Amino acid sequence: MERVVTNLVKLDELKQKPCEKWLKYFDKNGIADVHKAFISEYDYPYTWLYENTNIDLIKWEIENDCFDWEKNSWAVALYCPDKFDPEKFDWREYSRYIAIYCPDLLVPEKYNWKEQSWTVAKYCPDKLDPEKYNWKEDSWAIAQYCPDKLDPEKYNWERYSWAVAKYCPDKIDPEKYNWEKYSRFLARAMV
Repeated sequence: MERVVTNLVKLDELKQKPCEKWLKYFDKNGIADVHKAFISEYDYPYTWLYENTNIDLIKWEIENDCFDWEKNSWAVALYCPDKFDPEKFDWREYSRYIAIYCPDLLVPEKYNWKEQSWTVAKYCPDKLDPEKYNWKEDSWAIAQYCPDKLDPEKYNWERYSWAVAKYCPDKIDPEKYNWEKYSRFLARAMV
């Protein structure tokens, strides 16, 4: 079903009645400007709106140049990736939403590899850049979600040997494995 690109919502067309604080935004005809309501409340309940209406507020806000990219980039990835703008998107905060919901839009040079590498390993391993990946903090995700991408030279064996033992024991490098700390995981993996 095609969504209507608008900022107006009709009370009688909602799947679920909004809570009391939102009812004050509806006029006598039962119509509310949800963009103004969101701004007034300093809250952007896009999820509730998209689950309970047939309107596309995000598209309307982008087309009317009033979308808050810094605060709500996540919503573009989730609800209207066709309006995605890699220059306006808040990569630092919301990179993971691109990896999860629209990996074809992932821009490796902009992605927040330092804090959100694991989401690429889990949701779109074909987009994984081994040179940018945060091996120090997120090696475990490689072992769990895409062991075929495991680089024994980059993997953080000191901290995440357990993940290799648990998820892909065939990838264990006996020279690098942290035997002192994680030998019990290896014993379980071999049972």
